[in-house]
Amino acid sequence: MSYSVVGEQILKFRKEKGLTQRELGEAIGVSGSAVSQWESGGTPDISLLPVLSDVLGVTVDALFGRSEARREDMEETVRSYIASLPEEKRVERTVALMRETALYGCLDKVADIVDFCGVQESSGETVLLTKDGFITAISSRGQWFLSAAWGGEGGLAGLLAPGAEAAGLFGLLSSPNALTMLVTLYTEAPRHRTVGVLAKLAGVARSEAEEILQSFTAFKLAEELTLETEDGDTAAYAVNMSGAVPALLAAAGLTALETEGFRLINDKRSRGKGEK
Repeated sequence: MSYSVVGEQILKFRKEKGLTQRELGEAIGVSGSAVSQWESGGTPDISLLPVLSDVLGVTVDALFGRSEARREDMEETVRSYIASLPEEKRVERTVALMRETALYGCLDKVADIVDFCGVQESSGETVLLTKDGFITAISSRGQWFLSAAWGGEGGLAGLLAPGAEAAGLFGLLSSPNALTMLVTLYTEAPRHRTVGVLAKLAGVARSEAEEILQSFTAFKLAEELTLETEDGDTAAYAVNMSGAVPALLAAAGLTALETEGFRLINDKRSRGKGEK
C-alpha cells in the first residue's frame, strides 16, 4: 500500500477535526511544514502514527485507509459492558478492568515491570507517580486494592497536600476504639442505629461510643438522625455514604501487610517545550 494514502487520510481527518496544519503539528511535536509535506505525498515516521491516531481520533488502520472506523468511546463501551453483566459479577469485572488499567498504565514507564499477579496467589504492589497524579495496584492475601487519582491543575501536590482536615481525621482514628467503631458502621447493613446498639455491636462502652460517634458526625464520617420515641428523643447514627472511608480502610489494611514485590515508578519525563 502506498504511503501517499497516509497523507491523504491525514488531510481528511485533520479537516474533519477542524485543525490547521500548524495546530496538528504542534499537537504531535512537529512543524506545520512537516504536516504539509505528508499531505503532499510525504511519509511520516512510523513512530508518529500512534500519536497521530490519538490526536485525530481514529485508528492506525484508518490512517492507511483500511477502515473509516473512529476510536470507540471507551467510557461508553465500559459503561455498557458493566451494565450488561449480572449484578453479582459487576464488582469483580470492574476490578479486573481497573487492574489492567493500573498495570498497563505503567508498562511504558519501565521496560522490565513485572505483572505480579501472573502467578496465582502472588502478592505485590505497583505505584505509578507522576506530577499529575498516581495509579496504585496492591494485591495481598487474595485481596485487591486499586486506585487512580488525577490532580487536574493542582497536580500530585494538590492531591497529597497535608491539611488540618487530614491531620484531624488521622488523630481521631488513632484514639482508642475509634477505628473499631468506624469498621462496625461500615460492615453492618447501612441503617440508622442508636448509640446503645452500635456500642454493643462494637464491644465499646456506651459513653465512649457516644463521644466517638459525635466526632464522626463532625468529620462527616457518619450522619446523625433524631428519633422520637415514647421515652423522648434519641440520636441514631448511620454511615455517611458520600464518603471514601471504605477505600481508606481497605488501603490502610493492605498497605500494612507485607507484600512479595514492589514497583515504585516515578515518571520525571519532560511534559513541555523547554522543560527539563
